Amino acid sequence: MPNKNVRRQITPRDLDLFTAIDRHPLTAEQLLKLSETFVEAFTDVRLLRRRLRQLREAGFIQDWPYATAARGGSPHYWKLTRDGYQLLHGADAVLPTRRYFEAIAPGHHPHTQAIGDFLAHLLVAVHREGSQLRHFARENATKIEAGEFTLFPDCAFQIVHHGQPFNFLVEVDNSTESVRSTAETESIERKLRGYDLHQSRYAANDPSRYVVLFITTRSAARLNHILDLAALIQQNRQRRVFVGAGLSEFLACENPLRLAILRDHRGLKLSIVPQVSPRTKSQRTSLTLTTAPC
Repeated sequence: MPNKNVRRQITPRDLDLFTAIDRHPLTAEQLLKLSETFVEAFTDVRLLRRRLRQLREAGFIQDWPYATAARGGSPHYWKLTRDGYQLLHGADAVLPTRRYFEAIAPGHHPHTQAIGDFLAHLLVAVHREGSQLRHFARENATKIEAGEFTLFPDCAFQIVHHGQPFNFLVEVDNSTESVRSTAETESIERKLRGYDLHQSRYAANDPSRYVVLFITTRSAARLNHILDLAALIQQNRQRRVFVGAGLSEFLACENPLRLAILRDHRGLKLSIVPQVSPRTKSQRTSLTLTTAPC
């Protein structure tokens, strides 16, 4: 039976927890790190796990183990239930597709866990800078269409830094796809060509409406290969469409908003957002993204 006492005692910090796992399935360790951005941080993972269990007993969240080896056992990832989703978004909110509430297929576990690591680190950095995260779209919730290409990035968001908006689409790469192939529907080359074509359609008004951020989880050679290919296929090499970083280097960087942790297709190093004067006003407009079923 659901714990009615917990249902009557939902706190602002609980709502921060729900918001976090609504964006992406997260482990207790990822949530502990991210809780720095909450109205009140958790100081101990044991206290966090106890609250997660209480919220599970109340019927708001659910969890499953990752099929990955880890010291002390496989970590569990957390998702909202239908009750939790409606508590967060309102009783009349349209529910996502069934997959949103189901367990993740084991073959996708490393990818899901890597996205969670990336997001937790990024959001803490955004919080520490006093910047804002807006228009977040979870995995497969954004559809990019250009010519023959249909793409679903792993997430999309806007960072507002010193009043300026910067739009990002993210591709977390676990080296499961071929880099060079126009025939395979899931190749990196098709993604690069599709994003470049989509971006070029906005070049007359704003050639930097968004960038695609590739986060690679394995070798540095993989990222080099992706960025080298991006340089070859881009219609306008002066336009920055693609940037990238290795996940381990990104997580080791204390402040990716300020430090040059990324590289573009020309080999130039840069931070997540340019270091600009707070008085500079941007003329950019936000990219309109099509929301797709998740």
